[in-house]
Amino acid sequence: MNASTFNIYNASAGSGKTFTLVKDYLKIVLTSKEFLPHRHVLAITFTNKAVDEMKTRIVEALMAFASPSILSATNPLFEQVVSELASSPKDIHIKSRKLLSKILHNYAAFDISTIDKFTQKLIRTFAFDLKLPMNFEVELDTDLLLQKAVNRLLSKAGKNTALTKVLVEFAIEKADDDKSWNIALDLVKTAKLLTKETDTPFLQELSQRSLKDFGALKTSLTKEIKETEEQIIALSFQVLELITANGIEFSDFTRGSLPKYFKGLAHKNFEAKYTSQWQLSIETTSLYTKKASPHIAETIDALRPQLVDAFYKTKNGVYRLRYLKNIRKNTTPLSVLNLINQELKTIKDEENLLMISEFNTIISQQIKDQPAPFIYERIGEKFNHFFIDEFQDTSELQWENLVPLLTNTLAESNGSVMLVGDAKQAIYRWRGGKAEQFINLHTNATDFPFEAMPLNLPTNYRSCRQVVAFNNSFFKHLSTVVFSNDTYKSLYQSTPQLEFNTKTGYVNISFLEFEKGADKSLLYAEKVLNIITTYLASDKEAAWKDICVLVRKRKEGVAVANLLSQHKIDIVSSETLLVAQSAEVKFIISLLEYTHEPSNIGAKLEVINYIAAHNAVEDPHLFRLKCIELERSDFFEILYSLGINFSPTTALQLSIYESVEYIISSFQLAKTSDAYIQFFLDFVLEFTQKSMASIRQFIDYFNLKKDSLSVVTPKGINAVQIMTVHKSKGLEFPVVIFPYAELDIYKELEPKEWLPIEDSFAPFSHFLLNYNKDFEAFGTEGASVFKDHQSKLELDNINLLYVALTRAVEQLYIVGNASVSSKGEENLKTYSGLLINYLKSSGMWEDTKLEYEFGALEKTAPSKTTKYPTVFQRDFISTPKEHLNVTMATNAGYLWDTTQKEAIEKGNLIHLIMSKVYSEADIENTLNDFLNAGVISSTQSQELLSTLKAIVSHPLLMSYYSSGIEVYNEKEIMTSSGKTIIPDRLIVFKDLTAVVIDYKTGEPYDKHEVQLAKYSEIIEEMGYRVVKKILVYINTVLQVKEC
Repeated sequence: MNASTFNIYNASAGSGKTFTLVKDYLKIVLTSKEFLPHRHVLAITFTNKAVDEMKTRIVEALMAFASPSILSATNPLFEQVVSELASSPKDIHIKSRKLLSKILHNYAAFDISTIDKFTQKLIRTFAFDLKLPMNFEVELDTDLLLQKAVNRLLSKAGKNTALTKVLVEFAIEKADDDKSWNIALDLVKTAKLLTKETDTPFLQELSQRSLKDFGALKTSLTKEIKETEEQIIALSFQVLELITANGIEFSDFTRGSLPKYFKGLAHKNFEAKYTSQWQLSIETTSLYTKKASPHIAETIDALRPQLVDAFYKTKNGVYRLRYLKNIRKNTTPLSVLNLINQELKTIKDEENLLMISEFNTIISQQIKDQPAPFIYERIGEKFNHFFIDEFQDTSELQWENLVPLLTNTLAESNGSVMLVGDAKQAIYRWRGGKAEQFINLHTNATDFPFEAMPLNLPTNYRSCRQVVAFNNSFFKHLSTVVFSNDTYKSLYQSTPQLEFNTKTGYVNISFLEFEKGADKSLLYAEKVLNIITTYLASDKEAAWKDICVLVRKRKEGVAVANLLSQHKIDIVSSETLLVAQSAEVKFIISLLEYTHEPSNIGAKLEVINYIAAHNAVEDPHLFRLKCIELERSDFFEILYSLGINFSPTTALQLSIYESVEYIISSFQLAKTSDAYIQFFLDFVLEFTQKSMASIRQFIDYFNLKKDSLSVVTPKGINAVQIMTVHKSKGLEFPVVIFPYAELDIYKELEPKEWLPIEDSFAPFSHFLLNYNKDFEAFGTEGASVFKDHQSKLELDNINLLYVALTRAVEQLYIVGNASVSSKGEENLKTYSGLLINYLKSSGMWEDTKLEYEFGALEKTAPSKTTKYPTVFQRDFISTPKEHLNVTMATNAGYLWDTTQKEAIEKGNLIHLIMSKVYSEADIENTLNDFLNAGVISSTQSQELLSTLKAIVSHPLLMSYYSSGIEVYNEKEIMTSSGKTIIPDRLIVFKDLTAVVIDYKTGEPYDKHEVQLAKYSEIIEEMGYRVVKKILVYINTVLQVKEC
C-alpha cells in the first residue's frame, strides 16, 4: 500500500509546466486499477482556454501513445512516462489504446475544469442546504445585473425622501471631485465592489447598517472635524503670537519654514506633507538662520520645547483631520452601495439568479464543516487525485473550499495532490488571486495538516540563451533594490533558470529622451515602428506574425496600433478591434438614441455627420445646418432624396435586434462582410435573450461594456499582435517589444483599503478609505496596512514586468525613458529607473548612450503554422425582418381581436405584466420591455397603459402599489402538505399583517372568493394575519371587490 503524495511544483516561465502536468496525469491514469481511471482524477485550472489546452494535450498524447508507430518513433513525453513508470514501451502503448477508448466513450467523466465550474457543481449539490432554488441560473455577466440594480434604485428617486437625499449627495460629491456627470455610470462603477471576493466579509457587515446609521456617523464625523480644525487653528495662532511677542521675525527662522507652517494652519491650510528635513528632525535641527543674532538664536532655542510640542500636536491634529475626512468622504458611497446591494438581492431572488462572483463565498459557508465522504456522496464522484494549475492565482476562499477534499485524499493511501504555480507570475491580485498562499505552502509555512514536497522545474525550454541569462541577472538584481518584504525578495533570489535552447538570442534595451511638451505616446510608437521595420529588413523570412507588442494600458496599445496602421502594417489587437471604434456601430447607437429620444441633440449631430460623410451630399455644411433644425419626422423625410428609406416609428415598434437590422438595411451599412457590425449584432442578440430591456437600458449597457467588446480574431493571421501584459500570460512569441517601460510601481488609480475604525464609531467596525501615504499616520493598524499594501505593489508590478520579459523566445526589445534627476540619479520607483540602475550595477551605463545590446541577432525560426486554416466570410450574414416574407403572430396579436380576447389572452397578458409591476413607477418601463420584445404592439401598449394605471390608482388599491412596502408578486408558497400556491400579489407589513390581491377577468364567481380564502389560510399558517383579501376584475370596467 503506497502512501499519498503532496507535491508542489515551482514552475517559472517557460519551464515546461503543462508538459509536467500532462506527464503526471498520464502516469496516474495509466497505472490506476480503476475501470474508468480518469473519473477519479480532478484537474483544475483557471480559464476555459487552459482547460481546452490541457484536455487537448492529454488526448493528443494518448493518441500518439496508442499509435503503433510510437514503438519506433522518438517521443520525449512517451519516453519519460515509460522511464518513470519502469514499464515497457509495449505495455504503455497497449494501456494507452484502452485508456483512450474509455475516455472518448466516457468523455463527460474526463474531469478537467475551471475552478468556477467545479464550485458551481458543489453549489448545485448543496442548493437545498443553502436554501437556494433548485432551478437557479448562473449570471456570468455581473455588469448587466449591477446595471439592473442601479436602474431600479434610480427609479425610486423622488419617491423615497431618504434615498433621494443620499443619491443627490452622491451626485454632488462626484461633481465636486470633477468626476463623471453620469450618475448611473458612477453608481455601476461603485457597485463593482459587490463582486469582489476580498471585500465580501466587510460588505456583509455593512449590509446590516441602515441609512440612519450612516447619517448618524456622518453627523458625528462632521462635528469632530469642526472641533479638530478649531483646535489646530487656535494652537497655530498661539504659536504665531508667541513668536511675535518675543520679537522674532519670520525671516529669523531657516527659510521661514516653521512660522509659515503655523500661518498656513491658522488660515485653514491643512495640506502639509511633513516630509521636509526640518519637520523630520525638528528636535535636533537648527531652527534659525546663520545670520540670526545671538539674542534671537538664544530666544528661539529657549522657545524650542514649546514650538516642538505645538508642532507635534498640530501634526497629530492634521492627520486626525485627514482620517476623519477620509471616513466622511466614503460614507455616502458606502451607503449607496448598501442600497444597490439591496436591489441586487431583490433581483436575484425574483429571477432565481446567482452571480458567478458569489460562488466561493456561498459554498464556503456550507462546505467547511462537512466531512469529505459526505461531499463526495453528494456530488456522486470520488476523486483520489487532484491537479491544481496556476495555483498562485487561487483566492483564499477557493483554496479553503478545496481543503476538505484534499486533506481527505492525503489522509488515505494511494492518493495524490499536485499543485503547480509560480509566485513570480501572480498578476491577478485585483480579482482575488493570493500569491502568498502558494509561497506559504511551498515553504510549508501554513497550518495545512500535510507537509508538501517542494519541487522545482529548473530549466527554461522557451527562450534562447541570452534572453534567459538577461532575465536571470536582471531580476536577481531587482531583488536587492525593490522589495521591502524579505519573502518576496527571496522569490527572485532563488536558483536561476537553466538554459536549454542552444540559440544565442538577443536583448535590446533602449531609452528615449523627451523634450518638454513632447508627445511621449507617439514617440514610443515611432520607436516600435522602427524596431519592426529593422526586424523585417533583417531576414527575408521575418514576418509580422512573429512580433508581439506588449503594453500595460489600452491607450498605449491604441497609439501603437494607429501608427502601425498608418504605415500599412497589419495588426491584431483587442484594443484596436474594439466594436465601439467602428464608425458604423457608433452611427447605429446614435440613431437608436435619437430615434428613442428626439430631444438628444448630441445623438442627432452624430447621425447627421455620418450621413453627410457617407452619402452623396452636395454641401455637407449646408446639409448639417438644414437638418439640425428639423423635427424628427421631417429630418427622416428629407433623407428619401438620398435614397434612404427609414421610418423611426417602424424602428420603435420592432425589437431591439430587429431595429438594428432595420437600420443596417435602410442605411446600407454592410454591403459586404463587416466583422464589427456582425459582432455588434451578436452582442445585441445576446443582450436581448438575457433581458427584456428598453432601448435606453441597452444603450447604457453598451456604453458600460464597449471598452471590452472586441472582434475575435482567428489564429495564424500574418499580423503584428498588440496586447496587454495580462493577456499575454501563458503565451510566447519569437519577438517581443515592450515599450512604455516607465511604469511607476507605486502609482495606482483610486486605490482603497479597509481599515478598522475606533469603537466610538460603532456600530461600524471597519470602513473603506481612500488609500494614500497618510495611512502611515493612522495608528498601528493604518501603518500595518500601509506597509503591507506597499510591499504588495512591489511584488505585483515586478511580477508584471517578469511576465512581460519572459514571453520572448528569440528577441526581446525594451523601450524606456532616459530621464534622470539633475544629479544624474535614476528613479527607482519606475521600470526605466530600475533598468538604468541595473545597467549601472553591471558597469554598462553611459550618460550619453541610449541603446544597449545583449547577445546577437540571428535568423529566427519559422513561425508555427496553424493546424486548421482560417475560413474568411465574404458576405454579411443578416436579413431584416421585412425581407423575410414571414408573418409572425404572437398569441396576443392573434387573439386580441377575437371574442376570446377579454377572458383569455388579455387576462393572461395583464397577469404577466402585473407580475413585473411593484409600484406605479414600474408600469411604463415594463410596457416598454414587452413592446421591445415584440410581445405587444404600440396600440396594445397604449390600451394596457390606461388599464394598468387605473388599477394602481384605484382608491381601494392605491396604497398597495406605493413604494417602500414589501411586495411579493407571483411567488410560490409551499404548504405544510407539500402543495404550492401562487398569489398574484402579496403585501406584508412589519406588524405581521398581510393583504392578498388576485387579478381576474370575466364575470365574478364564488370560486374566486374560495380560492382567495384558501390563500389566506395558508398565509396565516405562516404567522401572518390577513387583514384584506381583494379581487380585481379587469374587464371593460374595472371592478374591485373586498372579500
